[in-house]
Amino acid sequence: MKCDKIATLRKVDREETKFKISMLIARCCAMLNIEKNMNNEQIKFAAEHFVQHHWKYSLEDIQLCLDRGVAGMYGTIYNRLDLSILNEWLLKFEQERDMHITATREKETQANNIYEMFQHPQVVGAIQQAADKLKIEQAPVQEAKERKPSQFEQMLMDQYDSLPQWDNDLRFRVYNNKPYQFTEFRKERYRELIEQQNEY
Repeated sequence: MKCDKIATLRKVDREETKFKISMLIARCCAMLNIEKNMNNEQIKFAAEHFVQHHWKYSLEDIQLCLDRGVAGMYGTIYNRLDLSILNEWLLKFEQERDMHITATREKETQANNIYEMFQHPQVVGAIQQAADKLKIEQAPVQEAKERKPSQFEQMLMDQYDSLPQWDNDLRFRVYNNKPYQFTEFRKERYRELIEQQNEY
């Protein structure tokens, strides 16, 4: 579902956008049992402030931020709610949002770099030796030119993907009761394969 930013919504209908934000703030106030809550004029003023200064968020972002604030995730509420507190919540929400975006981008970058290690000469040599010992056919020459992973490389990646996640963290998988990132898992498997070769 598309979530339009306030910047887009206010171009279509500024008053309707302010009204929707007012309803979200009023909902937030209704969920708090405090003495110094916001009155109607304060809510309207806050809604106008959001339209002017927090236009990069969607209405869904605003609701999520307010819900987290009400739940105490951005600090204890000391019997008072006003625009300054809402702005503090939005600042903390933005920090969380930026961290999530950064982590997502790093994960995508890491996923794109998984295959780079297979271009190192020592890694290629180790893979070829292990493939010979395990009697795994090498990929055709034209596939190597296309830089596709060999059967052994694909097997290693598939094995890693099939491992259980560690503590619900996509960056780690559990192998032999230990958490491994893909690079560490690959090194461990190479070590095991080398030990197996020495036994032959």
